[in-house]
This record gives sequence, structure tokens and C-alpha cells, in this order.
Amino acid sequence: MKAAYTILVLTISVLLLNGCSKEDETVTNQWVNDTAALYQLNNNKISITEGVAGTLTLSEGNCMPIVDENSTCKVYPVKRTVKVYPYTTMAEAGQNEHVYFTPQAEPVATIESDAEGFYQASLTPGIYSVFIQENGKLYANSFDGQGGINPVQVQQRTVSNLNLKLDYAVY
Repeated sequence: MKAAYTILVLTISVLLLNGCSKEDETVTNQWVNDTAALYQLNNNKISITEGVAGTLTLSEGNCMPIVDENSTCKVYPVKRTVKVYPYTTMAEAGQNEHVYFTPQAEPVATIESDAEGFYQASLTPGIYSVFIQENGKLYANSFDGQGGINPVQVQQRTVSNLNLKLDYAVY
């Protein structure tokens, strides 16, 4: 009886672990660890005249600064929902698990990045906070000196570049 219970617990654990993953990733080997070429490709896709555009990548593995050809560090583009909010500080947003936030305002733009991680949003001049929707939460890992979360400033007749990074890597 105890053996059957142990097998059941192990089976459930394996199923849960296999089911707990980042959103489905289709890694195109063409772009793994080649962000310079990826950024150039995506800069050529910009079709707006005022707002924000950039590339969304995911970093994972051991990215310690080592000289090892067998490094597990991978940086590659991903598809995600990107949400733009009015400029939001850490004091104005609820914070969960250090990198997930709950802004009090409503988003001013919601866009999807494409298979190469490219996203763009037409915005009027102003300062905004940009979040990545990850597992049903809003992720951000960049801040300014005033506690602003993932800020970007849009100026008149300009497209601001903001490359976003989901970071699961070890440094």
C-alpha cells in the first residue's frame, strides 16, 4: 500500500513539474545568442512614426561570464503580450515576487510580439511603463532612479527603442 502511494505521489510530481513551464517556446536556432542581428532585423520592421518599438527576448541557462563553449546560456526571441501603462512607480504598483507588478491604471496599449520578438505601439509623447505578460502576471525588471518601472519616454515624431528581456538566467 505504501509503495503504491509513493508511486502515485511521484507520478503526480513528475506531471506537475512537466506542466510547470514558461509559456510554450518555439526556439528558432537561427536567433539563439545572436541578438545584434535580431535587433537589426526588427529595426527594419518599424512602421510607426511615433511611439515605442523593440525586441522581446528570453534569457535562460547559466550565463555566468565564463569562457566555456559548452555554456547553457541562451538568449532568444519570444512571443508574448506587451502592455504599455502610464508611467508607474514601484510605490504606485503592487509588487509580487520581486519582478511581477499590479499597476493601478489601465493599459494605454496592448500588443503581441511576433516570432522574432518584435513589437511596436503607436503612442503620443509622454513617459510610459512597459510590462511583459508572463504566466498571467505583469513582468518588469528595469527601473529608473525615481522608482519608475520599465520606463520609456516617447518624444514627438520619434519611435523610442526599448528592448525587453524576460530573465530566467543565472548570473
